[in-house]
Amino acid sequence: MSVTTLSRRALLVSGAGAVAALAGRSPAAATSGRAGSPEDLDYTSPEAFAVAEQAYLDLGVEDNEDSQYAWGESYYLNGLLLMYRAHGDETYLDKLEARIDHILASTDAARGVSDYSGRSGPCWRAGNYTAGHGELLLSDHSPGIQLRWAGSTPGDATAQVTRTGQGTFDLVLSHPASATLSLTDLSLDPTDESYVVDAVTEAYTPWERWTAIDRRTEHGSADELAEDTVAFEPQFYAFPVHTGMLALPMCRYVRLVRSTPELSARTSNAARVLRAIRGCMRYHRDEVHVDENGIADFRTPQGAPVPFDGAIQPLNQSHALGAAFAEMYALTGSQRYRTKVEALVKGLRLSLQNHDRAYQWPYWPVHSELFQGYEIEDGVSSYTPSYTPNPQWEDISHAAITLEFIQSVHESGIEDMSADRRRFAATFTDYVVRGEDEVWYRIDGTTDTTTETAVQSARWLMLDDIEPAIREQVVRVFRAEALVPSQGSHALGIAYLNYTA
Repeated sequence: MSVTTLSRRALLVSGAGAVAALAGRSPAAATSGRAGSPEDLDYTSPEAFAVAEQAYLDLGVEDNEDSQYAWGESYYLNGLLLMYRAHGDETYLDKLEARIDHILASTDAARGVSDYSGRSGPCWRAGNYTAGHGELLLSDHSPGIQLRWAGSTPGDATAQVTRTGQGTFDLVLSHPASATLSLTDLSLDPTDESYVVDAVTEAYTPWERWTAIDRRTEHGSADELAEDTVAFEPQFYAFPVHTGMLALPMCRYVRLVRSTPELSARTSNAARVLRAIRGCMRYHRDEVHVDENGIADFRTPQGAPVPFDGAIQPLNQSHALGAAFAEMYALTGSQRYRTKVEALVKGLRLSLQNHDRAYQWPYWPVHSELFQGYEIEDGVSSYTPSYTPNPQWEDISHAAITLEFIQSVHESGIEDMSADRRRFAATFTDYVVRGEDEVWYRIDGTTDTTTETAVQSARWLMLDDIEPAIREQVVRVFRAEALVPSQGSHALGIAYLNYTA
């Protein structure tokens, strides 16, 4: 074992006494002052979960348009399950069932809304993390040129058209996160060397992700663009990762009810939820691909209005729905779920690197286009035509989604992941731990954390049975960061601290 590993494990052990004292505080003592203030909140208590729960509910999330179901509600649902398992209080399950009803009543199909293609179903579309479109109309108001921005906050992008002569114009593309792009004396003639689509394509870089397509059905020599400043509209896409994040706690709820005789009165409701989950899974069946080597990944359809359309998705995004697949196998015994999970595990193993006794792995699969980089000539993506190699290591928050996948694979009986879980636990103790009450952001032991990213370490507590020292470190991190709970992931982290007490 390395000197670094020994020193970090020593830090974990040295703080155990302080953590034990903290965990032993009574609920009354924990909340004797202003509820939720960092100086008096015992993060290991039901009262702390109540504070985090209320903070999340106060956000008033009603849909997934801004991805708040995926990155808020899903954590809260998992937190309610853990709180029931920690304390046996069915009030948590009552709340869980009410929230599941709310979520199922706000699918795209239930709301009567659709994605970019006009498709609507038992899923939850999102309009952030997508590309934005700016439609440049011809002078007769018919479709002209569609401009696309495939970066962050697509609704902040604008395009300004100024005519400069007969059939020529200047184009200014702006976004707060990008340098302003000014293109002069452009043409609508595809044979012209200043053809607008070619000019925008040539100006594209992986950091300034502007692209364009010609929307005209016919190209007339008299065509002119209307002078205008156009705001971009974010497009809608139903991300498989979002469906997976929401389906996972629903699956675990059904499995809990089925395996707990005292919850038999909830059986009919669990059956209803299971039927709904099947529909969610079917919606994304064409987005998981198993190659000739039996390796599975989720791949975004080419032409979908998202960055990196056509490319293999990040590991954590494949694993979100993969975890739900594993749970569905446990619930139904259906071989099709098991086959997909086994292929996803095989793909993950390509990216796992052994570092002494721990694992490290990148954000993008090592066999993916984004990890290796690609050129326009490769024809990978329409919204992100080229990209440089991106071998960055995974961060502790997204890594926790992969850990949920491993946990579901293990618990469903698809594969014994005991040895892998020990390696993942060592990743935390040997690399994530930075100091007595600090953690690193990336799993290779680099990059500073903020309060928001540091407290995501609590989601590694599913490995508490392998390495109890993880919990001791997490409690110290929460206290040092003086977290004031404000979102769903905070509720989940505090629920883990209750469950592992």
